[in-house]
Amino acid sequence: MATSKGLGLVYGSKGTIRLYNQTGAAPGTALSGVITTIESYDVTHEADVEQIKNSAGEVVAQVSANERISLNVTFIPSGTDFAAAKTAASLPAVNGYVTIASTDATTYGGVSLDGDYVYSGGGSVKFTASGKCMVTITVTKYPSLGGTATVFTL
Repeated sequence: MATSKGLGLVYGSKGTIRLYNQTGAAPGTALSGVITTIESYDVTHEADVEQIKNSAGEVVAQVSANERISLNVTFIPSGTDFAAAKTAASLPAVNGYVTIASTDATTYGGVSLDGDYVYSGGGSVKFTASGKCMVTITVTKYPSLGGTATVFTL
């Protein structure tokens, strides 16, 4: 455990991630146990924004919608044994979700970093001959759409 003398710091990438597949109503099927080996996460606060201009070309209003947090997470697949670690090296199905918990991070746009995020695909798993396996996924948290919302077959 690291300590700091002189200043209080936000240090490291504390937290856990758990992966879920989902078909139908929540809860989904756990694809992994709770993974505590998060290497990094990169938080982006986004929204769709349109600026309204008057006849002189000056912005007189701004309209925003679809506020969201995008989270790019890199972690080392781990578990209580090798079989669990191999399962943690998987990626959820598209429209699956992940649960992030126990982070030191604050809120972004009034939305907590902890919670359920929708997985839309695009994850990667990197294996090397001489080192640890790394999984990187990008997930999105929409305040108006829960990560565990029902998945419908259309």
